[in-house]
Amino acid sequence: MNKKLQLVLFNLGLALAIFGALYWFGQKWDRDIQERIDTVNKDYKYGKGIIADLYSYNGHSVEIKYLVRNKEYEFSGGWDKNPNALGEGDSIRLRYSTVKPELIISELEDEY
Repeated sequence: MNKKLQLVLFNLGLALAIFGALYWFGQKWDRDIQERIDTVNKDYKYGKGIIADLYSYNGHSVEIKYLVRNKEYEFSGGWDKNPNALGEGDSIRLRYSTVKPELIISELEDEY
């Protein structure tokens, strides 16, 4: 096999491996999010938390601190909408799983 063909096949294999890995990570990310939503929806209670950080550039991300049974939790995730123009330091409503209180759905998510 000549070197040019080997190089083309190697690059093709490398590109397929990279795209395959990205696809796999994307699917795993989606499954993890759906598992969190399903767990919270099975049995939940309402609570409130404080927005520690809120980013709206380069994707939407939020960090929320909240208390359940005198234990502090911190959630880091995404958000879909912010109709009340909430910002850092504001109070936020959330639903948390009674089985795994570290799993929440905040009012900024469509699933709330």
